[in-house]
Amino acid sequence: MSVEPDVLVLPTYDDIEGIPSETAPWREAYDFDSELDVPGVPWPVQYNDRGLALVPTGVTKTASTASMAALLASDGLDLADSLVLTAGVAGAPPDLPVGSVVVTDTIVDWDDKCRVGPDDRAVPVVVNPYTEGDGVFELNPDLVADALAVAREADLAPGPAGGDPRVLAGTNVCADEFWHGSEVAEHVQWLVDQYDAGTYRVTEGEDAGTATALERFGRLDQYVSVRAVSNHDR
Repeated sequence: MSVEPDVLVLPTYDDIEGIPSETAPWREAYDFDSELDVPGVPWPVQYNDRGLALVPTGVTKTASTASMAALLASDGLDLADSLVLTAGVAGAPPDLPVGSVVVTDTIVDWDDKCRVGPDDRAVPVVVNPYTEGDGVFELNPDLVADALAVAREADLAPGPAGGDPRVLAGTNVCADEFWHGSEVAEHVQWLVDQYDAGTYRVTEGEDAGTATALERFGRLDQYVSVRAVSNHDR
């Protein structure tokens, strides 16, 4: 018999030395009394009789794509009616205070582009002509609205630099490339503009991979990504 969770929670990591775990708070808040080993996923899926399952994806799109595809293909796990929830940290532009929460409405894959050499262009990147549009994911607006309503009930604590953290929906830029700085941020926004995706609000490294696997299996409309701002990207 397959495990059929109501919600599958996907933190990114658990045991990176010197970095607070994204998985531990879930184990502290909920009892998980059962485990399922899924081939292709480095960690066991923990689950309980309340309909909640938990497993980290691993860091980077490569890891998250492989983990999500393995979970979807597993005979031991049935996600046909499950909400799939990414919950983790992210970078953000400096106008969004640390501690803010962003519910993703659009994911843009920053790595899906072409770099060009120095010339007269203001921005040294162009849209990838072979995959144009493949790296953009519009998430289920009803789930976005539901998640936004729930998140706005949270009492957010200011970060160490102060400011008033807030909850909002917005574009999430995903990259395997770790980047920092105002110039690169302009390039990132340029790519987001090519897809009319508004102003990006957070940056992270896994969600485009998770979304790709879900889309391939026809389950993208079950996906929600909620990211808390842990640092600024410039």
